[in-house]
Amino acid sequence: MAPCVVPMGELANESEDFDFSGALGTRYQETRASRTNPPAGLREGLLSHFTAFQLRAKSTHEHVEATRAPVDVFKAEQMLLDYAESLAREIAAGRDELRRSGKCQMNAELSAQHDTLCFCLAVLELIIETALRRYAPTAPGLLRWYCRHYLEGEEDVSDWYQGAQDASSDDVLCEDSPFWEPICRLALADRKSEVVQLLKGSSARRDSHVILFCDFLSKFPSMREMELAGASAVEFGQAIVEMQDAAQGIACQLPEKHPLRQLLEVYMRSSQVDFEANRDISWKYSRSWIEDFVFSHAWVFPDLRRAELGDLLQAVARRRQDESIDNVDRAFVAAVKCDVTALLELLTSMPDKFPQYFVVHLVDLLYYAGRLSLSAEPDTNLAPRDWHLIAYAADLCQPPQQLRCALNYLRAGGASQVARCLQVMADKYCASAVGDNKSMWEALSVLDDLELGELGRQHCWQRARLLQNSGDLLGALSWACWAVVGIPSLEQEEICVDKLDKGAADISDFCDGIVENGMFALLEALAPANLEESFDDCPSPALLAAMAPPGAPAPLPTLPASARLYFFIQYARCHALHVAGRPTASWAPVLVKLLSHGFASAAVQLQVLQEELSGVLEEDPCPFETEEVLALMRIANVAMAEEPKETSEKVRDLHRSLGMCLSRAILQGSGRLGSRSVPHTPVLMA
Repeated sequence: MAPCVVPMGELANESEDFDFSGALGTRYQETRASRTNPPAGLREGLLSHFTAFQLRAKSTHEHVEATRAPVDVFKAEQMLLDYAESLAREIAAGRDELRRSGKCQMNAELSAQHDTLCFCLAVLELIIETALRRYAPTAPGLLRWYCRHYLEGEEDVSDWYQGAQDASSDDVLCEDSPFWEPICRLALADRKSEVVQLLKGSSARRDSHVILFCDFLSKFPSMREMELAGASAVEFGQAIVEMQDAAQGIACQLPEKHPLRQLLEVYMRSSQVDFEANRDISWKYSRSWIEDFVFSHAWVFPDLRRAELGDLLQAVARRRQDESIDNVDRAFVAAVKCDVTALLELLTSMPDKFPQYFVVHLVDLLYYAGRLSLSAEPDTNLAPRDWHLIAYAADLCQPPQQLRCALNYLRAGGASQVARCLQVMADKYCASAVGDNKSMWEALSVLDDLELGELGRQHCWQRARLLQNSGDLLGALSWACWAVVGIPSLEQEEICVDKLDKGAADISDFCDGIVENGMFALLEALAPANLEESFDDCPSPALLAAMAPPGAPAPLPTLPASARLYFFIQYARCHALHVAGRPTASWAPVLVKLLSHGFASAAVQLQVLQEELSGVLEEDPCPFETEEVLALMRIANVAMAEEPKETSEKVRDLHRSLGMCLSRAILQGSGRLGSRSVPHTPVLMA
């Protein structure tokens, strides 16, 4: 999404730091102390997926707007699922890396970080199943989710398998054999292959009913297999009905007290009456409300729609009233019911378990899924997504590398407060980069991407002043010129022209500030590499390349239309020719014309007359024509009127030299030998 642009004038009225507490309200202040940042690798990974999705979403939106074509709902859902799953993989990778390090058990901080990633991954994958997969059956996904985050994490599945295997060599057909309870739990966890393997390896493998049951299992796919095959809700429902009918048929052939019956009950049809009377298979084996809910949905009510999951949760709660739950459980309940408001309130209240770096991505998913309110909250006047974008930016205030991450999140917001925060944070990021060229170019690239060119110009000027103070005058001028002509403007042509005019005037003022500390250092910085270049070739390609800051992506497109800058560039060439001993007539007339056009300040004009041209005025024959000497006299009179502090002795010496030079010019007549043509004067700003 394109950022909402706030005029730079408004930004200038802001304080140096953005008031996060004022913008985010009491909810942010209450949790501020316990907020944490993700590890660097996880932070960069999440940012990469966030940025990639925003670009894809923007591209899709622009395509739909341009073609007026209807949105492909299935394609849009898959794009959102890809985004969600990439976030889940990133969090899982961070968790697994902590596990592989082996340090979690010895380091309390790493252990807490590991647990945080586990909580975040569980909520994210639950939201994927309940809020994002709109067209897939929920029972297989929720069962897989529970097995992954509860059973496998606690190693229950492996314990059940081991318990059944240990008992398989005994007489498993005995009614009280310990073989059947763990194998029933494996069946409830959708471990069909393990169930078959254990039955075929048990002492009952030759029992005709066990053989029939194993054959039955081989004919029907597990829920996980149906999910991997992409079965639709209709196909899933049909497969479940056929499986239940087949299981019912086997039950009719089974002796009343055969121990296989309890395993067969997993696959048989249960009624609402059985569930309410607590006679269903889930009640028999489940140990907690979440297990009861998942097993009931998978095996008792597999055809429930997403909108009906809340009703099942209430039914489970009614029959497990003695069981207490905590806020994490409540968050799972809210996720199952897609109660986004309650979910976000719970997650935000537990920043130790659900940090802002997780919540902001979850909110982004819910926003694009159409599950998030777009209305501003009364205490902050921010919509939920904008609130969380700013809240995460607050966590990324330091160091500069994280500031850059914050900019990428803030640019996705739409509120004016987000845009204001974006500009303040961008200003801070660039302020930390003005110390060296490489960081500066990285900062300018970010600002260009954010369409904050005006802010880039401001920091180019900061870099220029920093280099001026350090004595790097060419570097200072190059960054000042880049601020004026190197950063493209997205504004209307009339505004661009006004800004270029103002920029040229700023360059002239900058040059005046430099020469106050000594003009010849500036002349040395601007000295031409090739003395044979024509005065008319200004700016030359070589000069444009030299005037670009180090590391610039391209030479300057042109020079600012600054009279002062033009004067000092041409004067530097004249000075270099003078120092090199070239004939006076090859450069002095050019300097006279520059002075006569008023391109330099009065102080600079006097300095040039007294220091650069003082010896030239004494030459015989005179290198100037009569009109040129008269022009120098006018320049001297005007300059001395504006600079009355000049000593009378210096003034008398200058007038005497000019008078004698005029006499020689008159006596020798017009024309001079070995002169260069005086260059054409461009249209410049004063």
